[in-house]
Amino acid sequence: MSVKPLVSIIIPVYNKALFIRETLDSALKQTYPQIEIITVNDGSTDDSLRILKEYAVQFPDRIKLVDSENQGVSAATNLGIQAAKGEYIQFLDADDILSRDKIEQQLNLLEGNGYEVMSSCEWKNFKKSVEETSLIPYKIFRDFDSGLEVLLRFWNHQEMMAISSWLTHRHLIEKAGPWNESLIINQDGEFFCRVLAHASQVLYEPKGKVFYRQPGQENVSQQKSTKAARSLLDSHISYEKIVLEIEDSHRVRTALKKVYLKFLYDTFPENPLLLSEAKNRIKQLGVKQSILIGGPKFQFMSKYLGFETALKLKRLIN
Repeated sequence: MSVKPLVSIIIPVYNKALFIRETLDSALKQTYPQIEIITVNDGSTDDSLRILKEYAVQFPDRIKLVDSENQGVSAATNLGIQAAKGEYIQFLDADDILSRDKIEQQLNLLEGNGYEVMSSCEWKNFKKSVEETSLIPYKIFRDFDSGLEVLLRFWNHQEMMAISSWLTHRHLIEKAGPWNESLIINQDGEFFCRVLAHASQVLYEPKGKVFYRQPGQENVSQQKSTKAARSLLDSHISYEKIVLEIEDSHRVRTALKKVYLKFLYDTFPENPLLLSEAKNRIKQLGVKQSILIGGPKFQFMSKYLGFETALKLKRLIN
């Protein structure tokens, strides 16, 4: 590329003092030179803000600090997008780490393509050190002819992509619209559903890596609240509205049915009103054939006893 495009690395931060230095260092050490780092302090109550100020002073030409009251990760990310000037956007969780060549390799791959083409890369789980990682054997690590095909892969096979794995042109981000600030869970999944809905192609870059820090118990317990369940279901309803506008077909409706069944699987028996709403959504999709989800034992029970009976037995066993 004759003129190297600027890449904005957006890092929303809430109480990540233990990890933010390592994350910032991985951004600063990128082999690609044309980067800016936008850190957004989301009303942290630990030492995060002091660390962010320290880095902003030390690297004034590369780091811009936005300080905000606590509004949640979606609002913080939206502030980061507003402050960013880059042609490409790299989202980065405040406890995740990029390999040194991640951005450079992806930009090389995207060279000559339009803004509607985005890139992904491999992500690996780690807890304490990136020297000790684990890779989930997903089949998502490949090229896709459209963003819709990526979404169907996610939903049909219960796979995911860490948001830091993407490199996305700013125009595609703007076309998708802002992050949904009403959601408290699966904000990234809902946002990237909208991004992928507008993506003409997804190119997989095999050399760059993202190291995804496994969440702690606090994250897990938060996901069990009624508010979180409402948010999760709302994100799935958003999926449905988005993709049916692109392709209203049996295969898309079948994938959406799997999404709602997974919601029932994960949240049963709490929140009966939400469970009933999800069941109604499944009914309205009009997919008659039985669909099996979950592990082998649960699928076996579902096949012979029915999905709801299997859910009740699963609850008793656990």
